Amino acid sequence: MKELGISRIHHCLQNNVQGPPSKVFQILGVSILSNNLEMGRAATVAAAFGGTLPPGVTGTNERCTLIVSNLNTDKTNEDKLFNLFSLYGNIVRIKVLHNKPDLALVEMADGLQAELAVNYLKGATLFGNKLEVNYSKYPTITPAPDAHDYINSGLNRFNSNVVKNYRHCCAPTKMIHVSALAQDVSEEALLAHLSEHGSVVGTKLFEVNGKRQALVLFESEEEATEALVSKHATPLEGGTIRISFSQMQSL
Repeated sequence: MKELGISRIHHCLQNNVQGPPSKVFQILGVSILSNNLEMGRAATVAAAFGGTLPPGVTGTNERCTLIVSNLNTDKTNEDKLFNLFSLYGNIVRIKVLHNKPDLALVEMADGLQAELAVNYLKGATLFGNKLEVNYSKYPTITPAPDAHDYINSGLNRFNSNVVKNYRHCCAPTKMIHVSALAQDVSEEALLAHLSEHGSVVGTKLFEVNGKRQALVLFESEEEATEALVSKHATPLEGGTIRISFSQMQSL
C-alpha cells in the first residue's frame, strides 16, 4: 500500500472502498491483511527457489486475472488451459470468450501466482500457436454458465505440497514428469498413452518412496506441452496420472 488512505485491495477481494467509515476501515484491514499474506507467499516462493524469487518475478503484482490470446481455437478448451496454468498456482475460473474464441480469461488465486504464470508462459507454444499472456483489466471473472469454475477442484496443485510445487515452477521443457502411476504400469502402456502428442526420445520409469513415476523426454517443448495439457489427470491402467514439466536436462 502506498498510503493508509489509499486502499490497494488485491487477492481479487475488493475494487473500491466506498461506503461508511466503518466499512472503509474494515476493507482497509482486509487490504493490510491481504498485503501481509502476499508478502508471506513471496517469502515462501523465495525459499522454494533457494532464497530469491525467480528472475523477472517481483512478488508485488496484485492482479489475479490474466488474458491469454492467440489460442488454437480447434484444440484448446478450459480444461487444457487449467492443466497448464495450474502449474503456477490455484485456478479460480477460466472463461474462453465466445465472441473472440482465440482469447481466454484465467483467474488465479493470487497476484503472485498470476505473475509466475505470466513469467513462465508468455511466448510458450501450445498447439502450434505462440501464446500471449498478459494481465487483464478485469479483476475477477464473474461466475456465469460460460465460465468454468475450478475454485473447489481437487486438481488444483497448490492445495498441498506448496513449497515443492513452487520449486517445480519453470517454463515449458522437453521433459515431463509423470506421477501417480499404477504400480504395474508398463513402459509400453505409458508410451501408447503419450506418443500421439509427439516424438518421444526416451523414457525412464522409477520409484520414489514406493510410488511409481516416470520421466518422458520429447523432441520439443511444444510436444511436451501438448502431452501435458492433454493427458494430465487422465486414467492409465487403473491410476489417474499427474503431469508436470521437469527441469532435468537428460534421462
